[in-house]
Amino acid sequence: MDITSIVGTISGILSLITLIYLIAIWKGKVDNQLGSISQSMQKYPPEETSLMAKTLWDIYVVDALRNRSDLAERGSSFKLKKEVEELIPDQIKSLLDCISRNPHNREEVATGYLVVKHIGLDLIGNMAREKDLTLQESIAILSCYLEVHCDNVHPTA
Repeated sequence: MDITSIVGTISGILSLITLIYLIAIWKGKVDNQLGSISQSMQKYPPEETSLMAKTLWDIYVVDALRNRSDLAERGSSFKLKKEVEELIPDQIKSLLDCISRNPHNREEVATGYLVVKHIGLDLIGNMAREKDLTLQESIAILSCYLEVHCDNVHPTA
């Protein structure tokens, strides 16, 4: 009985120390991420980031699709028609699905930038030529597709 209580006490103490250690590591990671977000928000306040994203969306997507009612439906933002989504080659769709976005990173707010960065102008240009689209229309279509179909948004870096 005496050995059992000693083993139980030691196991309990080790479990408590392990639990405290794991909580300290988790708290350190959370504090680090919160510090990173706070630093990012000081550099680029949410209002400025929102305005940058809206401006880029208006320039690269809205302007490109405004005169092409055959490509997108109007709404709060442009939603691609089903037949337009089918214009996107499977190779490009798989590349789009691999893009993860961090909303606190100023360059990842712009979906058009991400599309060009990760897919490249060569593939986008080939798609544009094959589908009889302008380069801007192709980037706009891919941006809309990324915005709607790709849920790889990670809130922290």
